[in-house]
Amino acid sequence: MCETPLPIAVGGWMQLHTVFTERRERISSDEEERRRAGFELETSYRFHDHGKRKGRLDARAADASGDPIADLSYGDSATVRVANLGYRRGKEKETGFWLDTVNGRWLPSREAKSAPPGTELTDEETGLADGESEDKVRRVRVIPYVEDRRNILVLTLAAPVPTETAVSLQYALERGIEAVFQLEDSELDSEPLPPDNGPERMRMLFVESAEGGAGVLRRLQADHDSLARVAREALQIAHFDPDTGDDLGGPRPENRCEKGCYDCLLSFGNQLQHHLIDRHAVRDLLLRLAGGEVRRDENAEELIEKADSSLEGELIAWLRERGHRLPTEQQLLVTEALAQPDYVYRLPGNNKVAVFVDGPAHDDFHVARRDEDAGERLLDRGWRVIRFRHDGDWHKIVRANRSVFGPGDE
Repeated sequence: MCETPLPIAVGGWMQLHTVFTERRERISSDEEERRRAGFELETSYRFHDHGKRKGRLDARAADASGDPIADLSYGDSATVRVANLGYRRGKEKETGFWLDTVNGRWLPSREAKSAPPGTELTDEETGLADGESEDKVRRVRVIPYVEDRRNILVLTLAAPVPTETAVSLQYALERGIEAVFQLEDSELDSEPLPPDNGPERMRMLFVESAEGGAGVLRRLQADHDSLARVAREALQIAHFDPDTGDDLGGPRPENRCEKGCYDCLLSFGNQLQHHLIDRHAVRDLLLRLAGGEVRRDENAEELIEKADSSLEGELIAWLRERGHRLPTEQQLLVTEALAQPDYVYRLPGNNKVAVFVDGPAHDDFHVARRDEDAGERLLDRGWRVIRFRHDGDWHKIVRANRSVFGPGDE
């Protein structure tokens, strides 16, 4: 438990499932100003366990000297909720919007008195005359929100940084991820997490927007060098030499990039933060990430303790000593295949790998035949099957399946 005190609860939350819009040929000056000012959006998230499989996987990024840079928390199919708290420049920072619950239309705030979200106005407050129908107007202040299931990665810096550095790092990493993993702009989103309105920021959220996810955020947490590759690419995008950190100035010598340009960190989507983006503010942090590595917080001791045989425990210890990726689950019953692998790896792209550890007892003809049948059933259902025999060459098996176990400490 983090022991962080919770703020006062706010009511009036309304989830938007289906909305209807009407096309308009022109907009008023009020609407134009509202669009320019924008809305105050608040994003929250929740990790979900999937049966016995943890819904949150943690790792730590450290530089070449071993000093921590950031913590990474990945979750697949996490709940992401975005709430609209009101106009960014609203009067007295009123929270929420007025809604006519009879016809479902949004009402201008000037037509209703200020009231906390979740409260309804009486006939006197709404201006209904005596004898008018109670259902004629029913106004209530609500906070609309939408939510969905997405793959997310929460990056928490080891130490707070100035606002310019945090904002620049967020967009530099986003651009680096898109370049390294060849993603479209629409496939990845990022935004700061609270506290995000002070001089010292630490946390940012990355969300795979594509349905089902592209699997790249999982690799940032699972692979020891993926984040370093992203940081090197981000340095190049920000016009720095990824090896020396020298300022390259941009693609056009006659028009050097100062703090940021549309060839590096600026975009139409982050135009409201253009005044905060400074590529020089993030250079040193990106260099540390480019020269460091990510280590997963995997409880190898727990895997060894729950192993059904000493050979299974020896495999976990062997993988850990060589820096290879450890299993996601163990002793998982795959009911549709009537099989129970010793270990399971769940990889990006919904790739599932079943690992069997075969001791001397599996040399028996009948046991070997049973193992073969179980493997066939798993293959028929889209699983990949890998076997570690007690007398096999484990080095050769791991090298042949680098996509599963990772390169290790090469």
